[in-house]
Amino acid sequence: MNWLKRNLFLVLGGVVALVFLGLAGFYLYQQKQKESQVTASLEAQITEWKRLTNRKPSANEENIEAAKKEQSRLKDLVRANREYAVPTSTFTNMDSATFKTLLETTIFDLEQLASRRGVTLPRQYHFTAQRLRQSVVFQEAELVPLAHQITEIRALCEILFEARVHALLRIRRVPVSKQDTGATEFLTGTKIVTNAVTGAVITPYEVTFQGFSPELSAVLTGLQQSRHLFMVRMLDVEHAPDSVSELTTQMPYPGPGAPGVMPAPVPTTPQSGADLMRQRYGVGPGGPGGPRGGGATREFMQRYGGGPGARPPGMTPGAPANYAPAAQTRRGPETVLEEKQLKVTLTVEAVRLPPEAQ
Repeated sequence: MNWLKRNLFLVLGGVVALVFLGLAGFYLYQQKQKESQVTASLEAQITEWKRLTNRKPSANEENIEAAKKEQSRLKDLVRANREYAVPTSTFTNMDSATFKTLLETTIFDLEQLASRRGVTLPRQYHFTAQRLRQSVVFQEAELVPLAHQITEIRALCEILFEARVHALLRIRRVPVSKQDTGATEFLTGTKIVTNAVTGAVITPYEVTFQGFSPELSAVLTGLQQSRHLFMVRMLDVEHAPDSVSELTTQMPYPGPGAPGVMPAPVPTTPQSGADLMRQRYGVGPGGPGGPRGGGATREFMQRYGGGPGARPPGMTPGAPANYAPAAQTRRGPETVLEEKQLKVTLTVEAVRLPPEAQ
């Protein structure tokens, strides 16, 4: 104890020295760890550099300059083709009230257009927006993507309705909202993709409709000639069922702010594909030349046989038809090829280019 008292400063100095030695050791250990990390990163970069230099073509100055020129050429090509790829919308900001008005107005306009063009819609169809129509407040981050999808669905439906397809069966889109659930109206397993070079946003859709081959041709032509850029990725065609009794024509929706309630849907009469063909194109009974309106078809059948008013050759018109039918060769038209209604499923990608930089 006396020794400690006599050598107090010496003891304190030793303790301080030990503390500094410990700190120095800890600092040395940290620096050693950092050195190991830097060494590992350097070795990884050296390995990557060797990999790039050994590739064919290698990442030399000539190839880098060629890649920059290709990027510049691609940007010029995108700029020159903007007039053929006009986006359906350019929304950058939106609130719940504006989106609600856009949604209801779009559905109302599509119902009216379908009614004018004679296109059958599913009973009480909402164009993939049933849950959205039941909501008033939406997540702010979901409004702009939803608005883009609603306008793209409108553009697709306008092409279908202008082609006068017989019936729209279903539209499916990529879910972008928490309310977008279920496999009936939404494409599960797919997502919206943004091209890293051009910045174009690619959104997939699936459209299913019924119609004859002329309607299918008109739809494909409409997609090709549209001022919006739609790319057909898959086309599946099969024979539609003869009966379309499960479909109904939806009455027009009153629209936002209109009084009254939505009228009940009017069911359609089950019809076969042949009946629909005759009604649409005027082939046989039920068409413009059928027995309802008279016309060339009835005159043809009366003149050449095969119809209800046909008479045997040589018989005076207006004479009583009290005669026994004799066996004779049928001289009327015969059906060689009967058009059948088709069920078509299209997988379409809508391409939306970013606004051009000023």
